Amino acid sequence: MIPASGAPAIIGALAAGAQRRIRAHFFALHAVTAEEAVPFVPQRPVERTQFERMRRAGIVRDAGPGRYWFDIVAWQRSQDRTRAFLVPIVIALCLLAAGLITLLY
Repeated sequence: MIPASGAPAIIGALAAGAQRRIRAHFFALHAVTAEEAVPFVPQRPVERTQFERMRRAGIVRDAGPGRYWFDIVAWQRSQDRTRAFLVPIVIALCLLAAGLITLLY
């Protein structure tokens, strides 16, 4: 039996941390509209990857050369899509676990 790798969990945690740092940067400078855009330079490769992903998703928007702002509405839509995808999966897994516990009791 091969032990499961924790790499996916670590990668997910690094990505989530990078997204939090990026979001915190824009929130701390109140850069939530094009008029309030600020410069941002990713400090780590994982931040660069997540920053580009957030730009492609329309969460971080360009406002001129090297200036960006955080689109709260796009971020909320992204969060809603993620929840809409994950909640049914979690419910199904909980029901499956409850069924297995009931069968094995």
